[in-house]
Amino acid sequence: MKLKVLSLTMALILCTGTLAGCGGGTDKEETNGGTEANANQTQAGDATMFGNADAEYTFKVAVNTSAGDVLYESVAKFCEELASASDGNIATELYGGSVLGSGQELLEGLSFGVAHIYAESIGTLAPFSARANIDAIPYLYSGYDHFINTWKGDLGEEMREAIGEEANFKLLGGMYRGARITTAVKEMRTVEDFKGFKLRAPNIDVYVKTWRKLGASPTPLAITETYTAIQQGTVEGQENPISECYNYGFYDVCPYFIKTNHVYSQDVFMMDRNTYNELPENVQTMIADAAVVASEYRNALMKDREAEVEEKVIEKGVTIIEVDMKEFISKFDGFVEEVYPDLVDWTNEIKTLDISA
Repeated sequence: MKLKVLSLTMALILCTGTLAGCGGGTDKEETNGGTEANANQTQAGDATMFGNADAEYTFKVAVNTSAGDVLYESVAKFCEELASASDGNIATELYGGSVLGSGQELLEGLSFGVAHIYAESIGTLAPFSARANIDAIPYLYSGYDHFINTWKGDLGEEMREAIGEEANFKLLGGMYRGARITTAVKEMRTVEDFKGFKLRAPNIDVYVKTWRKLGASPTPLAITETYTAIQQGTVEGQENPISECYNYGFYDVCPYFIKTNHVYSQDVFMMDRNTYNELPENVQTMIADAAVVASEYRNALMKDREAEVEEKVIEKGVTIIEVDMKEFISKFDGFVEEVYPDLVDWTNEIKTLDISA
């Protein structure tokens, strides 16, 4: 309890000191933001600033990808929108490429002002809320339309709010990340082929259990270490949305891209819940609205981007493998009931929202 009280006290001190004009930086590579720079955009240390440096509020915004990636572009869109909607009263400093720390460090540091807003998947909150595992339940959606229909509706808002409240984060917006595929050094087409397959998986409970269910051997690694791990034979592949597979250059070390399409997940804009609640209502509204605008922007881009990237990796010599989806889906019969019984109600509700069924 003392630790929690100390954390909240520190958060309030840091918010008071940093929200009204936090500058700074590290010695890491500078990043550039977005496709349309705000008229008042300037460089602030190792960040890209959107808005007026003399604004009443300045938020540090973090994202782990870099300029050119669709998530980074979407976060830059959020920053532009926030500066514009507030008439310059709110400025943001956008830090990309893990400049402010790893994902776990950022999540733990939001309450201390390491960053004020962080864009990442809901699933990364699993250490704080077991219900965040809903973000990566395998074969929960029939496709993009089912996913969007779920998360743009009342159930999506209910899930974001329940997870955020339990984890003590405010979750805003909701961005389609793309269907997760598998990249591998060897050809694999059936469930049987995946037995013993050594792959990098996120250090998130549901991902690890998913791959064990398929008989694979998941190894949690930082994504930044994965390319080298594949080169050295430590692992034989990894899994991610195809756009991220391309951004990290996995086509150089994995000649096979296997469309397992096992997970559809969502990125959101996260804030420490106490920090968010301390803000004036009009500022909260502008942040929430900017998150929706940025999310719509990314959702419109992402489906086309998946098709574009598939063509690009084929040009680089990658073999695209389609699998018998029914075989993989059947492998997970009873998975949620056995491993995540607290998520059964949500998964059942999600299934009823499949407009293609």
